[in-house]
Amino acid sequence: MIETTNCPVCNSTESKVHLESKNFRINMKPFTVKECTSCTMRYTSPLPAENEIGEYYASENYISHTGTKKGLINTLFHMVRFITIRSKFRLISKVGNGKKLLDVGAGNGVFLNFVNKKGWDVNGVELDDTSRAHIEETLGKKIATTVNDNEEKEEYDVITMWHVLEHVYQLKKDIQTIKGKLKKDGTLLVAVPNCASHDEKRYQDFWSAYDLPIHLYHFRPQNVKDLFAQFDMEVVDIKPMKFDAYWISLESEKYKNGVKNSLGVYIKGFWYGLISNLKAKNGEYSSQIYVIRNK
Repeated sequence: MIETTNCPVCNSTESKVHLESKNFRINMKPFTVKECTSCTMRYTSPLPAENEIGEYYASENYISHTGTKKGLINTLFHMVRFITIRSKFRLISKVGNGKKLLDVGAGNGVFLNFVNKKGWDVNGVELDDTSRAHIEETLGKKIATTVNDNEEKEEYDVITMWHVLEHVYQLKKDIQTIKGKLKKDGTLLVAVPNCASHDEKRYQDFWSAYDLPIHLYHFRPQNVKDLFAQFDMEVVDIKPMKFDAYWISLESEKYKNGVKNSLGVYIKGFWYGLISNLKAKNGEYSSQIYVIRNK
């Protein structure tokens, strides 16, 4: 286990324990979320070594890399993904000054394939061997394993990281590398959970978006702004991901009540997801997309 001694954003050594929780999806092992007393950034510490974290992704419940539609939750996930992929495409079309895209953490490549069919020049980065092989077969091109393996510099109009930033071990190093791949005035889109949301306040240590230990960092909007300002990059807009509130609340209800599936859990999950969206103001949604401009 690795103890994080410095804040990932401001580098302060001063922190406090925000909460104690556990890995609910695999082994119920306890983990701690700390909060920097200087900039309020939250982070998981201690955490598994980078070569040990893989076992926490090896779960049927981690569905973002799968194509299965078995069961109600997986079916709903894919229905929502059908909608959100189109929403994401509209966003990259709006913010991009050209049509060259890099998707970092491409999963099973559904978004990349959709954008490719719309006439964009696309590339991806994906660590998982099975998912990467699937993308390569679908697109007919080599996909990098890490951002450092992709050798293009100042080439991309848009780079996307859909729920990826919270997973990367070399946070600032990877951001610097990604910046170097963006064109001047290019746009980086970063989607992450928001630990200042209403549903986090409701569920606290049962909040599924803490997703310990694979979520290494837990961002508020100001944390994202402060982090990217260090790289001469500016958050110019924040977009809500309203569907995420329902998913996160549903999973949190499961953790809180100790059950996988029940009608009551589904009803409560939908209801509190709705409440979270209704109570959210700008910058307070359960998950958000940060539109970040390269300078």
